[in-house]
Amino acid sequence: MCPLWPLVARATELDAALAGLPLAVVVLAALVTQLGGTGFYFGVLSPAYWFGDAIVDGVDRERAAFLLGCGICALALTTTLKGIFAIPRPPGAETAERAGALPELLRPLYRTLVTSDGYGFPSGHATGAALVWGGAAAALEAGRRRARLAVGAVAIAAIGLSRVVLGVHYLVDVLAGFAVGGAALALLLRIGADRKPGRAFSLALLFGLVGTVNGFTFDTMAVLGATLGARIAWGAIGGDALHVPSSRRDGTLLTAVGVPALGVPFALVLALEPGPVLAFAVTALVVASVLALPTVLDVVKN
Repeated sequence: MCPLWPLVARATELDAALAGLPLAVVVLAALVTQLGGTGFYFGVLSPAYWFGDAIVDGVDRERAAFLLGCGICALALTTTLKGIFAIPRPPGAETAERAGALPELLRPLYRTLVTSDGYGFPSGHATGAALVWGGAAAALEAGRRRARLAVGAVAIAAIGLSRVVLGVHYLVDVLAGFAVGGAALALLLRIGADRKPGRAFSLALLFGLVGTVNGFTFDTMAVLGATLGARIAWGAIGGDALHVPSSRRDGTLLTAVGVPALGVPFALVLALEPGPVLAFAVTALVVASVLALPTVLDVVKN
């Protein structure tokens, strides 16, 4: 048993207070928590990278790539730390005890949204929220800075709170995630004040390599593949991708092709958890392809 477990095993007063909230609040938390999931980041940040500045001023391809790097950093960091601390989630985190109160058609989706398995410390959603939503508030130039910081702060807090409401994390897991994610973001902003994506991908790869101390499991190899694929792809074509002109037409085409072509195998790997070697290969190829697609399309067009 991890020596830190006695310090974090017991629910706080807030954990207990949130345990009996109405079902409607739990359903709302299940929706809010999706804003901090890997699928959400993939589904939003990849198109943002492909569109570049063709839709929103201040959200160009370089900044979107930086946020992708923040998301991959969060995934690598939490996978590594969860394996090191090996602290369980709250009892019942893998079950949806109140699913029977919903229509039968909605129960499978509800169970998917409100349950989690694996280790719980630190919270991956909280870590990712601090890195990605915090990174967006710091790096983007859309709108006023105070408004961006306010939106980022609300999103981070809401995502973290949703994990406690759903009973899949203790409050201490969430606070630790905020601290870890915030520290990683501060480090990225310090060493990459110009928001260089390559530095985010390098830091993510470092976290991924450290994670192999936990063994060559599905989780560690999937993360290592994603981080290595990102670092190699960006080193090879990152500069070229930033010089590819952005347009709504190209962004729409890349999104229409890229989301199903890359999102489906990525989702299947996460759902089926194949062997470590296959997990490594698929995640490396998917992430590298996300970064390479604008350059590939430019070559094809010319």
